[in-house]
Amino acid sequence: MQIHSYLLSSGALQLQLPVLINLDGQPAQSGESWLDISAASSDELRNFLAPLDLHPLLLNRCLSPANNPGVPSYQRAVLLEFPIHYELESGNPYYLTLVLQGPRLLTIHTNPLPALDELAANLVAGEESPLHHLPQIVYLIIDHLADLNIQVQIEVRDQILSMARTLTEQPGKVSAAALANLRWQVEKLVSLIENQLYCVTNLNACDNEVLQEPHRKAYLQDLVSEAEIAQRGVYRLETRMNDLYSYYQMADNDRVEKRLRVLTIISAITLPLGLITGLLGMNVGGLPGVSARYGFIIVVGIMVIIAGIEFWYFMRKGWFK
Repeated sequence: MQIHSYLLSSGALQLQLPVLINLDGQPAQSGESWLDISAASSDELRNFLAPLDLHPLLLNRCLSPANNPGVPSYQRAVLLEFPIHYELESGNPYYLTLVLQGPRLLTIHTNPLPALDELAANLVAGEESPLHHLPQIVYLIIDHLADLNIQVQIEVRDQILSMARTLTEQPGKVSAAALANLRWQVEKLVSLIENQLYCVTNLNACDNEVLQEPHRKAYLQDLVSEAEIAQRGVYRLETRMNDLYSYYQMADNDRVEKRLRVLTIISAITLPLGLITGLLGMNVGGLPGVSARYGFIIVVGIMVIIAGIEFWYFMRKGWFK
């Protein structure tokens, strides 16, 4: 288990090493504190959270391996399970659990979060605006993690644009598997941002007293506005993806139509030739040219002329285009 402890004092965030917690669950130093907990087993996390006097329902949510977007609130404590991104192997969202209880903020995650470490380093270095309370840090954490979606949206948009260009110039190079994979990426991004919007909307609507002050509500309302903007952006990507899929189907139908057209032309050309060979191949008397010395050459020549005339006719009518 790895723990980083930060103390909020005099408008600045200070890193504390080692983590200092009294038996009653209060920070060893006065002021508000932020505890970032990562890579903890269930038993380690239970033992660490035991003296913090969390509500049993919140404690169970912290220890449960199953995460769901939502904002349960009990007494002076608020819990938020915020989805961040998807695990590539399983396709399931990865969550950061935040618990705000009085003068203490807990962030709990299983895997390393470089973005969260980067934000904490910036806050300790004083690169952000002065910090006055823990809800402000909650806002900065959610805002910083939600900003990661912007880069993902840009990457997905560029992939859609690149595939659309390839589909226009060289349709045969776009496979159904590649298109399905890109569509799956868009669907995952849509689901992720919808869950994030659900989280921040519920956080803004939470009636817990720690979030009721007007200046604190302003932070949350700003998060909701940004999440709604992100949702509109990802919906536009979904529309582009649907248009691209429709264009792929149209291009694929066009390829099939061209192949069927060629087969139809070949069948139309060979049909009279097959009729001639069938008539001349009958084993009955009285067939013309049977005793002629150059009968075979004459028949083959007539067949070539007929095929050439048909080919010229279809070319003139534009059937090969």
